[in-house]
Amino acid sequence: MRKAIVFVLGAALAVAGCSSSMGSSSSGSDSGTGQAPTPSFSQFTDLPVPEGAHMDVGKTLVLGQGDNWVGRLVFDLRFEGAPSVFDFYKSEMPSYRWQEISSVRSDISVMTYRRADRIATIEIEETTLSLGTEVTITVGPVNGANPAATSGDQAPMAPPPASQPPTQPVAPNQPVTEQPLK
Repeated sequence: MRKAIVFVLGAALAVAGCSSSMGSSSSGSDSGTGQAPTPSFSQFTDLPVPEGAHMDVGKTLVLGQGDNWVGRLVFDLRFEGAPSVFDFYKSEMPSYRWQEISSVRSDISVMTYRRADRIATIEIEETTLSLGTEVTITVGPVNGANPAATSGDQAPMAPPPASQPPTQPVAPNQPVTEQPLK
């Protein structure tokens, strides 16, 4: 009987010891020790990010920092429609010194901007059931800013050799006719 009581007390102390050590390790992680840093939009000083954006770290890939980063930034805005997000970027990008190259507003809207030697492409798409909007921003160098593309040791492209026969004209296709669906 005595051995049983000692065993039960020992087991109770072991369980109590485990729970207190678990509590101490979680309090240590609250101070940030051993945990990955929480993703933050503060590192993107050259792009506007709407309030309430939630970064998708699984789809985001960023290399570099400050105004020289390249990669893909993906985030969603819950309960925000794609048209208002499109309007946000249309009005805010110029204040960050981005010049609009093109924009297409549709189910998946695409906007392209240039700033110095960088290009930013913004894709805006409403999520399933229109419960929010997903935004993908891809930033990279302009082709001319790529050192591999501008090396002076590349020879200009030569015209095709004269021994090739001239291209024959292609006969036009038959006109398309409409037929009713059955």
